[in-house]
Amino acid sequence: MAEGLSNVACFSITTLLVVSLANLVLLMFLILEWRNNCISDGESIDSAYRIGALQGGNKQLSNSITRNSVNFDQKFMAALVMFKEVSSSLICGTIIVSKFWVLTSANCCYLIKGQPLERLKVVSNSENWKRGKKHSIENFVIHANYTAKSLSYNVCLIKTGSPFKEQNELPAFLASSYYHYITDTLATTLGWSSNKATTNNNIYSLDINLISFQRCQTLIKDHHVDKTMVCAYNIETHDCRFDSGGPLIQNNIVIGIASYEINCDKRIMPRLFTRISFFEKWFELVEKEHNVKINATFKY
Repeated sequence: MAEGLSNVACFSITTLLVVSLANLVLLMFLILEWRNNCISDGESIDSAYRIGALQGGNKQLSNSITRNSVNFDQKFMAALVMFKEVSSSLICGTIIVSKFWVLTSANCCYLIKGQPLERLKVVSNSENWKRGKKHSIENFVIHANYTAKSLSYNVCLIKTGSPFKEQNELPAFLASSYYHYITDTLATTLGWSSNKATTNNNIYSLDINLISFQRCQTLIKDHHVDKTMVCAYNIETHDCRFDSGGPLIQNNIVIGIASYEINCDKRIMPRLFTRISFFEKWFELVEKEHNVKINATFKY
């Protein structure tokens, strides 16, 4: 009888040990799986947005322009350039919105305040900002509520002295007040490859992923994020210092203007863009106050 009880006890202990070992293995597997899937707010965050963008992103964008591409299908892209006696300097990107007007960020216009207008040109009709057609600047209008400290209302209109009428000078469609910004969808931003480390001054495109307003407010500490802005993460690593004033594009509509970046080549922090849809009424106000007709086209 005692021997039978001993065998039962031995079997029970053995079974318990096997079950415990199996549970331990399962627990270790779950911990490893959780670690692989866990997303922090640090350097791994962009990989999650990359996955979301590629799986659920918008596929209606033009793919004709890639980084440093010789193709030039986004014909509304132009550059704000300062010319001196023997040199020229790229200031910002701009967006052709009608026959005589381009749109850019207010911080770009602040960079040229006080400069002689005869030194400033809008250069277009080329994928290379140094080789395009030069348009003189007559005037520019910065949003009255813009402050460099907050970056709210970061928008500016520039009036050129000659019309955009060449083959590669076409106005963009702008996001109307009815445009719906969808979190975790793919968009594209355009900029110029231009810095001291390269001689290539061609336009390039960069995939980017929209994030929610609430998440953007949480992640960006340096600036107050408000209704005049939209946020996105770079999907690729790239230096964004020359993207300011350039377009954010989705559904072949310009939905934003590059406004603020910090370490965007490392993809740690989201980028701020001016939310175009917020400013449809502002265009009408500029027309009324300055007695002009801009004739920009808004779509949704």
